[in-house]
Amino acid sequence: MRERLQKIISSYGLMSRRAAETVIANGGVAVDGVTSGLGDSADPETQTVTVYGKPLPPRPDAIYILLHKPRGVTTTLRDIHAETTVRDLLPEELGYLVPVGRLDKESEGLLLMTNDGAAVRKLTHPSSGIEKEYRVTVLPDEELTITITEGKKHQVRNMCKEKGLTVIRLIRVREGKLLLDSLKPGKWRYLTQKEIEYVRSV
Repeated sequence: MRERLQKIISSYGLMSRRAAETVIANGGVAVDGVTSGLGDSADPETQTVTVYGKPLPPRPDAIYILLHKPRGVTTTLRDIHAETTVRDLLPEELGYLVPVGRLDKESEGLLLMTNDGAAVRKLTHPSSGIEKEYRVTVLPDEELTITITEGKKHQVRNMCKEKGLTVIRLIRVREGKLLLDSLKPGKWRYLTQKEIEYVRSV
């Protein structure tokens, strides 16, 4: 099946789509020996795609990681101003994984990361309706449980602000059927087979 080259390169775990677009624009990608440009597509099953003269590696198996993002760590993978991003918390041998959705820098908790592009698109689409549950500590001293199905930027913090509450800690503890449970900040684990089946079925 033909796909845009940047999507193909990203799906093979080499780099992000944005990085792939830069490589393509610089003339570093060819299909069947012909240098490609932005907007070009190919079928990696029947055509030879090379990046700087090297053919694509075997397509990696799908990897699904559940990470407990600590406070102070940036979810965005490419941020020149960030001291630490979520990628820094994972071993390099896992390859290129992207976060499913975001948690702002001062928030913490459950973050799914994967190289399964189809799963990322399904799980982050507004129509998915997946519940996200947060444990929120606010001033005056009180602990709330807030569940939302949308993913607007700073949504939970803004909801609290509208009620005159000051958030001092925000933790995502559940996303759909995925639970943070006792996973410690900065630690990660592979999804179980049952959890993988759930993610793929959404």
